Amino acid sequence: MLKIFLLICILLELVLAGRDRLLVVTVATERNDPLDRFERSLRAFGLNYKIFGIGETWKGGDLENGTGGGQKIRILKNTLRPFAANDSLIVLYTDAYDVVFNDDEDNILKKYKALGFKVLFGAEDFCWPDKNKADLYPEVSSNEKRFLNSGGFMGPVNDIVRILDQKDLLDTDDDQRYYTDIYLDKDLRKNLDIGLDNKAHIFMNLNGALDEISLYFEEDTGVYSNIQTKSTPSIYHANGPVKTIFNGMTNYLAKSWTPSSGCLHCKENLINLEGLSPSEYPKLQLSIFVSVPTPFLKRFFSRVLDLKYPRNRASIIVYSPFEIHIDETNEFLKKAREQGFFSVELMDISDVKHDLRARVEAMELCAEDSCDYVFMLDGGAHLTDPDIVLKLITSNRSIIGPKLSRRKKLWSNFWGALSKDGFYSRSDDYVEIVERVKKGIWNVPYLSDAYLVKGKFVKALSSTYQDLYKSDKFLPENSDIYASEAARKNNIFMWVDNREDFGYLINTETMSTTHLHNDLWQTFDNPMDWEETYIHPENKIWAADNKLMEDFEQPCPDVFWFPLMSEFFCKEFIEEMEHFGEWSSGSNKDSRLEGGYENVPTRDIHMRQVDWEAHWLHIMRTYVKPIQRKLFQGHEEEVNFGKYLNHCIQAMGEVELHREIQTGRATIIKATQ
Repeated sequence: MLKIFLLICILLELVLAGRDRLLVVTVATERNDPLDRFERSLRAFGLNYKIFGIGETWKGGDLENGTGGGQKIRILKNTLRPFAANDSLIVLYTDAYDVVFNDDEDNILKKYKALGFKVLFGAEDFCWPDKNKADLYPEVSSNEKRFLNSGGFMGPVNDIVRILDQKDLLDTDDDQRYYTDIYLDKDLRKNLDIGLDNKAHIFMNLNGALDEISLYFEEDTGVYSNIQTKSTPSIYHANGPVKTIFNGMTNYLAKSWTPSSGCLHCKENLINLEGLSPSEYPKLQLSIFVSVPTPFLKRFFSRVLDLKYPRNRASIIVYSPFEIHIDETNEFLKKAREQGFFSVELMDISDVKHDLRARVEAMELCAEDSCDYVFMLDGGAHLTDPDIVLKLITSNRSIIGPKLSRRKKLWSNFWGALSKDGFYSRSDDYVEIVERVKKGIWNVPYLSDAYLVKGKFVKALSSTYQDLYKSDKFLPENSDIYASEAARKNNIFMWVDNREDFGYLINTETMSTTHLHNDLWQTFDNPMDWEETYIHPENKIWAADNKLMEDFEQPCPDVFWFPLMSEFFCKEFIEEMEHFGEWSSGSNKDSRLEGGYENVPTRDIHMRQVDWEAHWLHIMRTYVKPIQRKLFQGHEEEVNFGKYLNHCIQAMGEVELHREIQTGRATIIKATQ
């Protein structure tokens, strides 16, 4: 009764206006992200609307994979029939979950009246669900849509009710077949004055028509015009298998984003955390996954500990199954406990065999603890903004993550589009989003490495994760893809925020696991992190053009001091060489050399013995050579060799006396007393 009363109020308001007015109606049994998007588009253009069916159990079949939808007709019929005598009300019905409005009432009604039919249906290029009825349709021009689509129609409420009353349907019957049969009946089509929007002036059905549309921007919204029919649609409907592409299109529709105004929807429906006491903050679970051998993990953990959030409202669960990361992980867990996190746990890897199972465990733990949010964070995601969790919560999205990409690369933690088999495909705006030419919050089909999930979704996601895990097609290496697929299957939108620079991704694909300190071998795969970790922070100062020869300290003629490597590098490199331990004898005999004779014997380890020669030469050419050119102008000899000398007193006593003559020399020395 309450629903009927509310509809009466809306209808009375429209009737009292004294002219034809538009009421948008839809049927939706479940409230979810697609429905929220639908409603937002209606509000953006000031449209009156009503949603019917919320809370009912859906019995209309699996519309994604087959026929159905009769339940929508039943709900519409029961709701609209009492108002069939109202001649001044124009009802516009559309589907809800795959539709966005992009026009106001005046323009829609103007187009409707210009088309000249009492009842107007959208049109498409496919005769569905009965292909054999294609020849029964009237012929149209080559640039027009021939076949009825039931995802959108409009007309006077009394005429719509007459169509709905033609016959009774089961909830599982197909709604498009119902409307098609009425339209193909020539007498009914004439009596009811039914026409099709063949040129998509109002209803743009996107299946099979994606190559017909072109994006342009008005002052406050993006618009996809139809270049084939030369129309500007008012309503976009993602019928058929184009819903993922449509989600990306809606980033620009319904006053969401424009080049001049930026991200308009980013400012809407925010959560305000200001003024809350620590005990009032949402309950957060920080779930960390070190699912592959990961370089610079110590640095990653340090940044996690820098994140701002009330410690008594945050718990930590870590999945870290690799022996090489045991010390770093245990050190992090110890520091997290010292910081006062509500709970700090390490997953038992005997029970958790792979990454997707670990994510299920994290989701289930969140559900058990009734957490408000779970932040899924991979070990390769370095967060440089300590406020990132607070900012993501404030954005108030179902699943949202910061845009992270490999430094100076296009490889990122999101995809703008999917290929037909569900893998990466580059969207038209991908590069602009990665490089932050366009800034905003973007609906994407794939998100990984770092993302915040509202706690109310974890049970559904966990259940879908497990279904995918049990699938015959399951591949452990694709767990990130399955995680995003689970969100899409549950109609949960994933968003990526690139409004600020929140951090970056580490390249985890090439990490060696055979050394004591494997990060030393990341010179070329993660050059910026390697430099920030191992090169002295003042090295660039001395390489700058404004530093002259007289600025350098000279302990003796032609010997110059300048900072090169960090203390951390010296510590790790010394430990690495000692761990390797295969020193030369200090005599003239050296099996490492061709001929076996060493002219200038030392107790050393050649860089090539530990597969580090290329890295050493890179240091010489990148960080020493620019300074050498400044101090010894005209000397352009290339560095071509490197070795680690053991200059401890004991080793020096084992070296035969010799004389060295070199053009230049740069040495890393282990000196002990």
